[in-house]
Amino acid sequence: MLDFTFEIVGESAINTRILYASEWFTFNIYRKDDVWTLHPFEGILIQNKDMCRLVIADLLKNKYFHVMCAKENILLSELQTSINLQAEPEEIPWIPPRERQIIDHNPFADMQSFIENHSIEDIVELEKQYILNKMSFYKQILESMFMEGYGPTDDDFKRIQSIVAVWSKAYDQLNAPFDQDSSEGSQRRW
Repeated sequence: MLDFTFEIVGESAINTRILYASEWFTFNIYRKDDVWTLHPFEGILIQNKDMCRLVIADLLKNKYFHVMCAKENILLSELQTSINLQAEPEEIPWIPPRERQIIDHNPFADMQSFIENHSIEDIVELEKQYILNKMSFYKQILESMFMEGYGPTDDDFKRIQSIVAVWSKAYDQLNAPFDQDSSEGSQRRW
């Protein structure tokens, strides 16, 4: 049994199916403005980019797919996908779930736009807020440890205290330059 089938439905459209982990997944390859685009039909692939990347990677390794593309003058190097398959940034394991929303709604996602629309004071305020959130998180850990009977003689308790001290020092250092009276008085960007 073949793990790949296709049907040419017109000069600029091809339906393909690939068998992946005992499931068939359907893709449409269509040409628009002299560009060939691969589009997944299955909702599971459209909603789950990780799964979509895996199935497309398998499709791009398939010999029968290569032959079909060659016969239809489709260059694999120029084949595009209709959905963005770029890998999401890896999660940083030390960020607690309730703080994840700060990163998920990161204003730095569009860096150029962010830079153009914010002053240095705005950026420093965001950093200070982030530091305050980190300090709050580690202070809650200290409170929890204290309630469980740990204290300043415990090594882990001391480590967490030192982390709070580091964040506190960073906050103080970020505050220092902006505590002075600004004679320019404006919120200039740079």
